[in-house]
Amino acid sequence: MYMSKTNNQSFINHRVRYNGRKINIFDRINKIKSDLKELMPEVEEDRFLSMASHVRNFYYGNLHYGRRDKPENKKRKRELTPNEKILLDYFMKNSINPSTAYRWFVACRIPSDIKEKLAHGQVSFKKAFEIADNRKKSKMSNTGLLMIEEINNVVRSL
Repeated sequence: MYMSKTNNQSFINHRVRYNGRKINIFDRINKIKSDLKELMPEVEEDRFLSMASHVRNFYYGNLHYGRRDKPENKKRKRELTPNEKILLDYFMKNSINPSTAYRWFVACRIPSDIKEKLAHGQVSFKKAFEIADNRKKSKMSNTGLLMIEEINNVVRSL
């Protein structure tokens, strides 16, 4: 059945399915983090992102030592740490794709105003990351320009 857009609403996926109903993506992330805290109390919350990255690469068979372009490195697969194995097991038991979970963890790192828009469905997941990336790049370029200006001033004064 075709659904038309009404009142200038867009059908943006800012909710995820959990137990048969859709909930806010950040509520789902908080639920996952609290479950992981119970499973692995010794691991800090900041480590979950890098662990999810390793699990994602392992899940797709890309977790290797060294550079990717060297054929001998393709033969040496890196094993998951015990905590990463627990994380992978948690994802599999709860039917969560490791790649999706990794993207959810990354979404927690975007600025709060963009995160709020994403939570309310005003921007899409992809657009939220684009906005955050553009802000970061413009901030870096402004900082770079200021540094170049200061260097020029120092050189002129010599």
